[in-house]
Amino acid sequence: MSDNLIISSTEPDAGKTTIGLGLALSTKQDFNYFKPFGDRPIYKKKRLIDYDAKLFKNVFDLEEEYEKFCIGFDHSKIKYAYDPEMIEEKIEERIDELSESKDGIIIETGEDWSFGSSINLDPLSLYGMIDSEVIIVATGSKTKILDDLTTLARYYESNDIPIKGVVLNKVESVEDIEDFAIDEIESLGLDVLGIIPQIADLNLTRVSFVNDMLFGKVVAGEDGLDNIIKNVFVGALSAEEMVRNPLFQEDRKLIVTGGDRADVILASLDEGTAGIILTNDIIPPSNIISRADRAGIPLVSVPLDTYEAAQRIERMDRITTIEDDFKIDKIKEVITPRIDMDL
Repeated sequence: MSDNLIISSTEPDAGKTTIGLGLALSTKQDFNYFKPFGDRPIYKKKRLIDYDAKLFKNVFDLEEEYEKFCIGFDHSKIKYAYDPEMIEEKIEERIDELSESKDGIIIETGEDWSFGSSINLDPLSLYGMIDSEVIIVATGSKTKILDDLTTLARYYESNDIPIKGVVLNKVESVEDIEDFAIDEIESLGLDVLGIIPQIADLNLTRVSFVNDMLFGKVVAGEDGLDNIIKNVFVGALSAEEMVRNPLFQEDRKLIVTGGDRADVILASLDEGTAGIILTNDIIPPSNIISRADRAGIPLVSVPLDTYEAAQRIERMDRITTIEDDFKIDKIKEVITPRIDMDL
């Protein structure tokens, strides 16, 4: 039996990375990590890398360079660089490299089970190239999970691809799933490896993560990049109206506002603000920058308009980041004991 695990999901942001971490942390085996299609790109030291690869490399002290964990970040560029035969050769080459002195590899696919299929980097294609087993992470309501897994099970069965099991993640009620869904899921020929409740702490994130994902430029308050964000507030009103809003009184909030909104920025520096996203690539006056530095509140400049920046932040999956030791501890405490799988 192979110790390589392909982890895919029924939909984006189901928690593949978190479940992969939980599996790797649950065993004494020495795993490496591979994500052929990097779908969370960030720039670090003028290099394009995948955020999940960065996470695994740092948590498990992996020795490979970041470039070894992915073969590309864009459909068209990968398709232009490799034909199907070359992609298979590249995958096999990386597997050989990453397998050296390891017990196995956790192979994470793109955002869902069909992502990358046009360039042979979906889980079915990868299964044909790699000696491995497939795990599916599903999330959502009971009905959504059942619909997704029914469709997926039929598709995999028609392609003669076995699924080792499924992990149900971020469920609202573990008891409800156990009482009303497990039998139906198992009737599809799927083993339920674990049921993971929603974990509030895993939804928290830091200003540094938002900065990375928006490709922002920190113009002040760099010492506060580790500040934890609990809420997001869009500063579209006047400062006077904004401070009367109950949501503005919340602690650890991230403010999204135009870089030319000096009134909003100054009002935000007086409250329990984790950080401020300055939109439209506008840098505020030097007195505001100095004040933010003294307060330890990061000012992050982005080229997006306020609406687009807020939308992207809202859509961000609050994945575990390497700085978040409390999240790693929470994964060990809550997720790892709930996954019943021999590795």
